[in-house]
Amino acid sequence: MKHIRFIHLLFVPVLVFVLLSCNRDEIFEREQYKAVVALLSDDGFNIFAEELPFSEDGADGYIAASCGGVLPTTEPIDISIVEDASLLNQYNVSNFDTDAERYALYLSSDRYEIEKYSITIPAGERTGRMHIRLHTAGLSPDSVYFIPFRVNTFSAYEFNSEKSTVLYRLYLKNDYASTKDGDGATIYNHRGKRGTTNTMVQKKVFPTARNEVRIMAGIKEFQTEEALINRWSIRIVVGEDNKVTILPWNKSEYGMKVTQIDGDADFPNTFSIVDDGYNTYKTFLLRYNYIDPDDGNTYEMSEELRLQFSERDKY
Repeated sequence: MKHIRFIHLLFVPVLVFVLLSCNRDEIFEREQYKAVVALLSDDGFNIFAEELPFSEDGADGYIAASCGGVLPTTEPIDISIVEDASLLNQYNVSNFDTDAERYALYLSSDRYEIEKYSITIPAGERTGRMHIRLHTAGLSPDSVYFIPFRVNTFSAYEFNSEKSTVLYRLYLKNDYASTKDGDGATIYNHRGKRGTTNTMVQKKVFPTARNEVRIMAGIKEFQTEEALINRWSIRIVVGEDNKVTILPWNKSEYGMKVTQIDGDADFPNTFSIVDDGYNTYKTFLLRYNYIDPDDGNTYEMSEELRLQFSERDKY
């Protein structure tokens, strides 16, 4: 009798274990097969970033939605999208608290066009997109631009509530630099001479237009204060023949006083792609004089800016 009772007591927990295991398997299988929709973005604040060129004609961007699950969907999924400024406010306050000067900007409405605020994932497919036409010419490399979106309604299946919003971030690029690199600029290696002193530093190069970049004159280290940018920055404009024109960034009396010097065989004011047999480099060779805003002295500057890259790299 004791033996029978022991078997009975052993059988009960085994039966419970089997039932629980079956239940877990059913749940797992159900989750696998369930169609769940989400807006595509990175984790955290649900940021979806694109790097687009400066273009007077406009550039094409998008946000996207994806549907998970093992089985293909049997009906289309129509998702209506709206803009929601509160998402950007939450991002700014969470990251910068009351330091409003560091806030990311809501991209001005005259800078983009959205023909249809919706995404459709056709039946049997996994993804769909909403097209955004962006007017990038004239945007500043010193600002961070977002368009905040959230899902308003959807027609079928289940939506992942944690992925029902997206902050669309716009990075700017041209053939020479990108705001996606480093701290909003591409880092070039600099070598040259300031007067009679040899110089070797790293320099931030900011894309500012389709064929222009901005740098600090001489070996001045970049700082984010607008007043310093205006006092110290110069524009490098690349012509169709890859000849360079050097101009002050700020043309007012408070801007950098810079004079381009042509005729130097070693620093002929050009941009070129240089292959030394081992590596390939984007290379600026610059010659100019500038007046130091701090001490008022004029300095002769010869500089090479060089960036190693692969021909497969896209800016």
